[in-house]
Amino acid sequence: MATVQEALKQEEVSTFYGEPKKPSNNSGFEKKQGFIEGEYLGHISNVRSVVRPVLKKYKARIYNYDVIVSDENKKMNYSYEDIAGDSVNITGEQFANRKLIAKGIFKFLDPVEGDDFEGNSSENLKYMRFCETLGLAPTEETRTVDGKETKVKLLPVLTEDDMVGKPVTAVLRRYKDSWVNNKGQKMNYSWRVSYVKPWESGAVKKMTVDPEDLPF
Repeated sequence: MATVQEALKQEEVSTFYGEPKKPSNNSGFEKKQGFIEGEYLGHISNVRSVVRPVLKKYKARIYNYDVIVSDENKKMNYSYEDIAGDSVNITGEQFANRKLIAKGIFKFLDPVEGDDFEGNSSENLKYMRFCETLGLAPTEETRTVDGKETKVKLLPVLTEDDMVGKPVTAVLRRYKDSWVNNKGQKMNYSWRVSYVKPWESGAVKKMTVDPEDLPF
């Protein structure tokens, strides 16, 4: 799998236009082995990207990455329902240094002369929000869309330097899935970072990409 820098040897362009879619008591210091849905403070690591066809008519660069939970996650609090149906509260230090795997972020490419795929700019909202979380704002320019002059946002092309080590608040969700773990057990769900938000007080951390631990 190529690094982001290696994959970006040729210039590529992606834009976004359109409107955001509307989104369709015990206490103490308990320990819990598994994850809990919620927000985790951490830093982006192990970034990779690949360009692939999508639905046989689009093309997208797909970014995958991990979030390594920070020691500062100790100030976070979580709650879950135990087997007896009681609410249990726990603190966040037990998740420090755990790896959270993110869902892929699609950056749909705009076709240029000679390309045989269609554009899908209206689906680049999630990528644009990801760029904004990293402090990279898109620029605006006017283009002709369906015969009309339309202001579009010219999206940044992210590199490893833009992402690795950046502090984020990762929103972790449990998704239905079917896979077999390293013990041969069939699993019916996976934990994935749905999206990230700014971690306002977090500091950039020096991290390196581990070639033996790739998201793809």
